[in-house]
Formats: sequence, C-alpha cells, structure tokens
Amino acid sequence: MSASSLISAHSLGEFAEAASALPPITHQAARESAQLAVADTIACIIAAVDDPATSIVRETAVNTGMGRCSAIATSAPLSTEAAAMLNGTAAHALDFDDNYLPAVTHASAVLVPTLLALGEECQVAGTDLIDAYIVGLEIQAWLGAQMSPDHYVAGWHATSTIGTIGAAAAAARLLRLPDGQFRNSISIACSLAGGSKVQMGTMTKPLHAGLAARSGVLASKLALAGMEANSEPMSGEWGFVAMHHGRRETARTNRTDFSVVTDGLAQKRFPCCASAHRSLDAIVQLRSEHGFGPEDIEAIETTIPSSNFRNLRFNQPRNEKEARFSMTYCAALAAIQGHLSLSDFEPDAVNRAPVRELMSKVTMKDAGPESDEGTGIWDFPAHTRIRLRDGSDFELSIEQPVGTKFSPLSLKDNERKFEDCVGQKLSGESKEHLKSVIKNIENRQLNELTGLLRKASASELESV
Repeated sequence: MSASSLISAHSLGEFAEAASALPPITHQAARESAQLAVADTIACIIAAVDDPATSIVRETAVNTGMGRCSAIATSAPLSTEAAAMLNGTAAHALDFDDNYLPAVTHASAVLVPTLLALGEECQVAGTDLIDAYIVGLEIQAWLGAQMSPDHYVAGWHATSTIGTIGAAAAAARLLRLPDGQFRNSISIACSLAGGSKVQMGTMTKPLHAGLAARSGVLASKLALAGMEANSEPMSGEWGFVAMHHGRRETARTNRTDFSVVTDGLAQKRFPCCASAHRSLDAIVQLRSEHGFGPEDIEAIETTIPSSNFRNLRFNQPRNEKEARFSMTYCAALAAIQGHLSLSDFEPDAVNRAPVRELMSKVTMKDAGPESDEGTGIWDFPAHTRIRLRDGSDFELSIEQPVGTKFSPLSLKDNERKFEDCVGQKLSGESKEHLKSVIKNIENRQLNELTGLLRKASASELESV
C-alpha cells in the first residue's frame, strides 16, 4: 500500500487496510511538520502545569489508579489512559495549541498526548510517534472531508468527536495493528466520541481534548485485545457521518500528499479562540502601519463568519476562561498592546480598567449564514475597520490568519510563544535541555521526553 491509497480511500475499510500496510513514513516535509507540532504542543502542556483544569484532572487521575506512564504536574506514574487525559487537558487548557482546518479540530492537543502515553508504555522511539501522528492526522482529514464544516457549525466540538477517531487511528498505527483491528479501533472510538461547543468558556472545553486522547488509547487497546465492532461505522443512516451532521457519506480528496504538508497546521499566534485571530491580526497590522494608540481610537468594528461569531460568546467576560472566547476583550488588548500573551488570561487581568474602557468601543458583527457555506471556517474573510477620533478610517480584510501555511509564524513569533509558555516555568538550562530533546526526538526514546514532563510538576519545575 502507498500513501496515495490512504489519501484516496472511499471507506473506513480501505483506509484501515492502507494505513496498516503503509511502510514507515519517510516524507521529510511531513515529518518536519509533525515534529514542529510536537514541540508546540509540549510547550502548551508545560504552560498549563498549574492551570485549574489541569490540577483537577491531575487529582482525579492520581486517585483512579497507578500505572507506569508520565504526565505533566505529577511525579506519580499513571495509567496510560490517565496520562493521555491529563496531558491532553493541559495541552488545550490555555487555547494556545494549534488548529487543524480540514477537520476543524485542535488536532495536536489530542494526538500528541495519546502517542506520548502509549509510546511510553510500549517503549517506542520518537520516530514512531512522528509516523503515527501523521496517520492520525490523515484520518481526521479523511473524515473532515465528509463532515466539515457542517459538523462543527451544528455545534459539535470536533476536537472531541473527530479528534477521538484520529487518536484511535494514531494509537492503532503506533501499535501496528493489522487492518481488521485497526478498523475496530476506529469503530470503537465512534462510540466514545462526543462533545458540544456549549462547553466553550468552561474547564470542560479543554477536558474534551483529554477525553479524546484517553478514548483513543482505550479504543486501540480494546481492539488489540480482540473487541469487535461494526466494520463500516461511518456509513448509512445510523453511521457516524449522518448522525453527526456530515454533508455526505463518501468523499474523495484531490490531495496527492499527506495533509500535514498540503493543508498544514495553524499554529496559534495568540492564546485565545482562533475565531478571533484574523481580526486581531488586522488590528495589530493596522496599529503598526499607522502608528495610532488606544487613546486615538473612536471605534473598532469587525465582521466575521457566523460560526466564528457564535464561538465568541462573551462580550462581557467574567473570568479568564470566558475572555478567551471574547472578541471585545481580545480586540481591546490587541489595540492597546499590539500583542496578546498568557498573562492577559489570568484572573486579575480580565478586569483591568483600560481594557474594559476600550472594550466598549469594539463591535463584532455576524457576516450571515452564507459565510458558513464553504468547506472550512476561514473560507470567508474577516473584515475589520478602525475609526480614529480625528476622522481617519482604516480597513483590512484577512482570509488566512498568521500561523497557517499561507502566513507561517515568524522565527520571532515562535521564540516569543515558546518563551511565553515555558519562560516562567523552566530555568534557562532546563529550557535548552527541553529544546534539545524535542529537536532530536526522532533519535530518542519517548521516555526521555515523558520523563521531563514527569519531573515538571508544579513544585519541581526548576529541577528538571
């Protein structure tokens, strides 16, 4: 079987057969993109070491049984499922992790924790994690072609639904399951997948990534043990696609290469909901080009697609979790500072008077239902207009945010993000050690990386 068989599969059976027979992936660009995703996700996990959602999941995981796997914020060895859940929750807790547009998921926040936990248990090398990550992302693209954006627009949190299935495929690939068990792993995952966007702005939203990672591990282990499931759970009136608002039962992609290369991942420039990012990019760019300050602004108006508009539900956020899903708050910050950082989403930061004052001048408009009729959430541009007190008017439309393959994060942006995530958590020596391990992950055993996460507990970060 070849990569093209995987990409062009019509059914789950075809995909499973192609994935299980696919030789080790040697595509250099695909492996480099996957390694970058791993590095970005590890930084996000460490950044959330003391987040309340991380702490609650940690306490629960420790009290539900021990194992031999490592996870952030605890030195206690956990079960594989618990480690995946804890790291997955941490990866998504601060909403700084990447987006994956073909499936409208936070793909890496689910895939990386799944593979770290299972890979440590199975004592595999980093090269196997990269290989399995690419396959897990590929089935998300395959399923996204049948379901996006309808599934997401309907209110499903695709990170928790499609993400669960991607995690099961990645885990099956890591375990080298034959095609029958590979298919069963994904089919079992269909029965474990769930999650609504109603949880945006709550602790349970990042928990979705943790639950998806845990379910991916569980589904693959059940399949390995011999659990059987429907061979084509995606198809028909009771199939996953139809039941979850998919637009068609089968889809053939025109891609000729792995999705991690052709579609790419959207790294986040700002630690908040991606639905706001194009408007924030516009504000930052206009501010830089025209040199105005917050005191000069009369009004900020931004028009965004309907699904984005509904995601940004909190015009008057009461806490840092709601602030991550607030256009008014994030836009005011962008206008005042020219950037957003993790410190802007701490409890005491949300009620700062200058920010609240400028929030009253921000208006977000819904572009209407036609803005959701494309194949992805960023097919329709975001249009932002800033009016100054002196009568000046500046406008900018942006289709793809900074961080996508069309406008990658700059080296400076990447360095700023890594420092924002780990700068207050690790010493200089520890940061360099972490960078070295991640950079050379393909040549190391996974337990070298997961061992760092185990040591990086809330009370031991400086001793990594």
